[in-house]
Formats: sequence, C-alpha cells, structure tokens
Amino acid sequence: MPYNLFITGTDTAVGKTHVTASLLTELRRRGIAAAAFKPIACGTGGRHDVEIYAAIMNHEQSLDIINPIYLRHPLAPSVAAKLERKQIDLRKILQTYQHLSANYSVVLVEGAGGLLVPIRQNYFVADLAKSLKLPIVIVARLGIGTINHTLLTVHQARAHGLKVRGLILNDTSGSQRGLAEKTNIRVLPELCKVPLLGVMPHGKKFHPSTRRICAQLFS
Repeated sequence: MPYNLFITGTDTAVGKTHVTASLLTELRRRGIAAAAFKPIACGTGGRHDVEIYAAIMNHEQSLDIINPIYLRHPLAPSVAAKLERKQIDLRKILQTYQHLSANYSVVLVEGAGGLLVPIRQNYFVADLAKSLKLPIVIVARLGIGTINHTLLTVHQARAHGLKVRGLILNDTSGSQRGLAEKTNIRVLPELCKVPLLGVMPHGKKFHPSTRRICAQLFS
C-alpha cells in the first residue's frame, strides 16, 4: 500500500511507540482503517507497546498478529533469540505484514531500535524495512546530541536504498527548551536534506502537531 510506513529511530527509547501510537490514534479518529505492526518485540516493555496498539485498534487483531515475534530478553533481537535458543522467522513477519496490508488502508510498522540493530546474522532492521519495501520515517530526540545520531541514521538509510519520508523530533523530556532544542528544529532538515514533519510534544497523543504530521504523510 502506498501509505504504509516503517517508523525507525536514531536510538532506543527515542519515542517510536509514542509517535506510532499518536499517528495511529489520529488516523483512526479520521475514520481511516489503520493498523500498527511491531514485527519484533523484546522484553516486557516491548509487549506492553503491542498492548497499546491493540487497544487503539479496538482489539481487532490479536497480540500475536500485531507482534508475531516476541522475545523475553530486553536485548537486540539476534542476541535475545540466541539466548532463548530461537530462530527469528522472517517469513512469518512478511506473511503477517501482508495479512495486515490486505485488511487495512494504512499499516504503521515500528522497527526495533535503530536501523543497524541486528535481527539475524548479517540481517538488520534496515534490511527488514527494505524487505517490506517501505519508506521510512525517522524519530529522533529533540535535544542535544541528536544531530550526529540523526545524520548517521539518514546516511545509513540511503546506503540501504531506503526512501526517507521525513523526520519527527520527539520531546522526550518535557523540560524547558534550551538553545540546542530550538536550533535543532531549524538545522536538522538543512543538514539531513530531509523534511522535518513536526515536533511531538512530551507525552501528548492529541495535539495539533500530530494532525499536521498526518496531513503531510497521508493526504
């Protein structure tokens, strides 16, 4: 589907789930048949994210459809799978994605960590996005240090032949914005040559910025 997206981050804990849940909520508020898909979840926190998506989707799909691969350890998927003596089934991921794509107008795919998080030997999150043939949206922290992380992520995406639809800066702290936060909003799109879709305020799903981001991505 032309509107399906792969949502990745510059790091773990940058707010991919918050952004994905906010976009999913807004799309469904507009009456669009939208679903979230988290192919791989690691640790109890990862499965909690899946429960959030299931609730937004009114439990139309089971947790095992929204998240076909669940690993108990909060580690990179390849490391967790090795500890648990499991093999990550890529075919299962692709088949489940196809099922969701056939039943929803928009599928938002949340990746695990960043683009170079290993899933299997010589197969990374960036490879999964490419296998799904999806453009990506990059979620980054608003604060200091994000320029380096975001540039590295954009460069890696392009090296993998992935189309970057845009950046979303997420206010992960909610504290008063300093000089770094204010200048990052202006500087990042110039350096990355990628549009800034918007800034997500701390902890707020219902906000005008979410509507503006949806308008840019799905209109």
